[in-house]
Amino acid sequence: MDFGKKLKDLRESKGLGVNQLAVKSGVSASNISRFENGQRKGPTLETVKKLSKALGVSISYFEDDTLHPAEIIAAHIDENIIEEQIEEIIDYIEFIKQKNAKNKE
Repeated sequence: MDFGKKLKDLRESKGLGVNQLAVKSGVSASNISRFENGQRKGPTLETVKKLSKALGVSISYFEDDTLHPAEIIAAHIDENIIEEQIEEIIDYIEFIKQKNAKNKE
């Protein structure tokens, strides 16, 4: 299930309208609507955090659809990790994957 569908289903299950979620999360109603209608893809990690908090779920609820594993790891380690550090984490994960692939050969 994609991010927008998950977001809409969860929002509706909580009995919230788009405007109510916007107020609660600090994410604009227009962006929420665009996510839900598939007009906007790839929310930022910060947006996912805000929506998750407002909806009372962990960011991992959305992880399969929106976030790179390194972003999930970074979010759970420290909220103050900057984009450059996330890129370093991604690079390191790719390095480990390549190393493991070579060891299997």
